[in-house]
Order: sequence, then structure tokens, then C-alpha cells
Amino acid sequence: MKIKLALTTAIATLCFAASVSAHHSFATHYDASNVVEISGVLSEVKMRSPHSFFEVDVTNENGEVETWEVEAHAVPLLRRLGINRDTLKVGDRVTIRGPRSRRPEKLLLFGAQINTGSGESFEMLDSIRRAPEEKISDKREGVTGIDRLTGKWLTFITGQVVADSPMPLTDAGLQARREFDLRKNSSSDCVPPNLPSLLMIPYIYDITRSGDTVNIFHEYSKVRRPVILGAKVGNVTDPQYGGRIGRYEDGALIIESSAFPAMAAGLASGWDPNGNGADIPSSESKKLIERYTVNEDGSQMTLRYTVSDPVYLTEPYTAEIPFYRLPDEEPIQDFTCDAEIASRSTSNAAVLQN
Repeated sequence: MKIKLALTTAIATLCFAASVSAHHSFATHYDASNVVEISGVLSEVKMRSPHSFFEVDVTNENGEVETWEVEAHAVPLLRRLGINRDTLKVGDRVTIRGPRSRRPEKLLLFGAQINTGSGESFEMLDSIRRAPEEKISDKREGVTGIDRLTGKWLTFITGQVVADSPMPLTDAGLQARREFDLRKNSSSDCVPPNLPSLLMIPYIYDITRSGDTVNIFHEYSKVRRPVILGAKVGNVTDPQYGGRIGRYEDGALIIESSAFPAMAAGLASGWDPNGNGADIPSSESKKLIERYTVNEDGSQMTLRYTVSDPVYLTEPYTAEIPFYRLPDEEPIQDFTCDAEIASRSTSNAAVLQN
């Protein structure tokens, strides 16, 4: 089957421009203005986390077979789209459309839309960037107070570009951004995002309560952060996420975290809208306040967070993240970071000149 290189229309550009990946900066890897479509036969299928990779053998206009590399979502996101190991197999014919790599020497694109020979179609980018059209309200009888926050939640990526960070950076923070290496960072070593970056990934956020303990679980990297309400000493489970104390007041769950270690991407990751293409480190002085509230019908939860770090921020930074309720029966998928895949993903970045 022949390869078709499609010139981008204005509509296509708008569709891809606001999209990001949940592991690296989409904008540093792919050119939203260069959308291509390929048709061929799958010669490799690697469904992994934090990303998946496919290889497609395509016959070009000269009758030569070219192998294209296609990057796609991690296993949990693919499964929520209905893609499993029986959906895409070596030998299957596929047509894949998406933005091409910024590195012209690589036959690489992001699989924004995948169509199978059997007629199935999967849209990869809308699945992580749009809030649900139908809201799921909380219909549990007798649930009040802090328990209204319990359940499964999902956020959506709203946009990221290669640009300055909205965070008020000190000279040390600005220097760290200038020295950031796209192809050698914590993501390539399977170090999961820290806070608040972790909270922006479109993976299930599960909140349960047992007595005075609020259990917060994130599907990405299976991060658990139990919070003991009313505790005077911070609860530490995984030291990289600091020690937490929590309370419930005026309809809000408030979590205060401190005692973080210094981290290379402790304030922001390159893929999130605070990093905008580069990681921002944190010091041991970093502190985070999270404030969770839920709307009247229980369909939406809002997280308002404030992060401070006098080494890298001139003043505290505040932003909001919306979460949308999922059905209680929505399964939590296994997420195990594959070091080879993580390195393969970050190595595909192109060095951009700001």
C-alpha cells in the first residue's frame, strides 16, 4: 500500500496544536503543522507504559518498503479506548494519521488516529484533551461532607506549548530551564512526575476514606498518598512526595505537604503547562497546599493548589485543575514503567531554538 503525505489544513493544525503527551513534551517531539497519513502493515507492536510504539511497513511511490515508527499512548489509556493486544497485531493492515516528528531524518509520527483493516477507528488525542460531554453526578444516598470527594476522577490535558513557564521563576529557575536537556531527563529513567505535575496527567485519581485516613491513589506509577486527618506530623510513605497533614474544613479537603527532597523535575515537567517544554527543579524548601472541593451534583471536583519554593520561585504559584467523576466500576489499569520504552520516547525529542 502506498504512503500518502497529507498537507495540513488549518483545521488539522487547530486539532493538534493543543495536544500533549503525558510523558514528554508533545511540542518538542512533533510538528503540529506537518500532519501525515500512512497505510501499511504492522511489523512491530509494543504496548507499554509510559508510551507504546508500533512499526508500520509502508510501500512508497517508488515501490520501496519503508518502516515508519508510530508513538502512541500507554497501556491504561489504550485500554480505555478499547485497544488491547488483540486489537492491533503484527501482520494487520492499518492506516494511521498524525503529526510527524520534528526530526526530519526519522520516519516517525504520533498516532493521533488509527484505523484498522477491520473497520475500527480510534482517536488518540481527543481521548485525553476533552472533558466528558455527559457529566456523571453522585447519586449515592446519604453521602455528605468529605465523603462527597470519594470516588474515581479523571482530568484532561488542556494544552502545552514550547514557551516560557507561567511560574514566577528566580534566576536559578530560569537557568535550570536554559540548561534542561530534552533527551536526558528524569522521564527517561522512569522517575514518575512529582507534585503538582502528577495531578495533571489524564489517569484515574481514586479517593477513598477509612476513618480518619483519606487514601489517595494515582493510576500513573501506582502512587499512593494516604492522608491522616488532624495529624500533627506529616505522614510519609514515599519520601519523594513529602510528608502530608490534612484537614476538612468549610467543605474542602486541605492537604499540606512539605519535607520534599530536591528533585530535577520537582516543580514542573516538560510536558505540563507549568513546564512548557522543560523540567523545573525543586529544592528541599518546596511546599504544596492542595484544596479539593466538589460541585453541587458531585460530577466535578476542583483542585486549587499553591506551590512555593524560595530557591526556584520568586513567590508562591497558584493554579486550578478540574477533575470529572468516573463510574465506580471503571477499572484501574496496571501501570509499570518500561525503562527501554521511556528512554526510546525521550530520545525522539528535537532540540528547538526558542
